[in-house]
Amino acid sequence: MDGKDAPGQRGPLLKKITVANYLQDPYYAPIMKAVEALLREKGFVAPLELFIRMDLLSPGSVENWRRGRIPYLERVIRCDLGKASRILRILRMHAHDLDLKPSLTVYKRWTKGSCPLLRFSKTGDHNIEAAYARHFVSPRKGSVGAGVKDGCRPACTAAHVSDRGREVRGSVHIAVRGGTR
Repeated sequence: MDGKDAPGQRGPLLKKITVANYLQDPYYAPIMKAVEALLREKGFVAPLELFIRMDLLSPGSVENWRRGRIPYLERVIRCDLGKASRILRILRMHAHDLDLKPSLTVYKRWTKGSCPLLRFSKTGDHNIEAAYARHFVSPRKGSVGAGVKDGCRPACTAAHVSDRGREVRGSVHIAVRGGTR
């Protein structure tokens, strides 16, 4: 990926994405368009929705992952992990510039009975898992979480983690204090 053009994009990829240069990255424009559409439709941006919108993940693959048929989500993302990481980093910076509030979401398997946590990555690295689980909520959509549809099954709803690390059940996003770029 060093210095090579992104497929269907103009210009070379930047070696390292920083706050100073992420606007010039070839992936910025498609990310920005997808973020705008998601905010308009839902009032929040979830990385899974962004990857679906960018045609890098299919809704069927997400459903299979949510049902436990796929061990970790990165297995079915249609891009290399470097590109996925780059997209997540640009999303985080763009969300910060839009003053969106970060909200960590706990993803649990859609099953009856116990609902084990789902993994996004093969390694289960905390930072990678958090990057995929971090939703960005628009404060302009009314109250925090207004318009949020998490699409979870009643037997096992998504939970959002409060700033004190406690799990909050349901579909309300809780902003995490101290969000960083």
